[in-house]
Amino acid sequence: MTSHPPPPAPVVFRQTFLFVGLWYALATMLAVAFAILGGALEAVIWTRLAPVIPFVTIALCLAPFIIAGVKHLAQWSETYTLTDEKIEVSAGILAKTTRNIPLSKVQDVTVEQTLAQRLLGLGDVIVDSASATGKITLRRVAQPQSVADQILRRAGVPLP
Repeated sequence: MTSHPPPPAPVVFRQTFLFVGLWYALATMLAVAFAILGGALEAVIWTRLAPVIPFVTIALCLAPFIIAGVKHLAQWSETYTLTDEKIEVSAGILAKTTRNIPLSKVQDVTVEQTLAQRLLGLGDVIVDSASATGKITLRRVAQPQSVADQILRRAGVPLP
């Protein structure tokens, strides 16, 4: 009796968090700039608006962090899972959407990279299938060619 090797474990991919880090860095720089501007305005303006300036400054300092946090949550909530049978894309925080492409229906896997993405080792992997779901895009993944090769290998496409 021959034993079969266990199937490979599912592989989970996510978008890179590099851009989220850049949003937080931008938010920090804007918060510092707004704090300096608010302090300067409060020192210069001694009118009836002076009591309002700290509240406006705090709101302006928090706004970029709120935007960065929303981008972080959106990026965190999207996952790509590769199993032996399918590619699954799940997105959403409160409401969840899941799309599946059976690996048996995969027709083409394309890697797209802008110049900036190539320099950073990132890219988009576009999976085209014969199923009704059509194409799915795995956005801003690290080492996109490796991801594409894994998909093709699991789909049973021989690699050169």
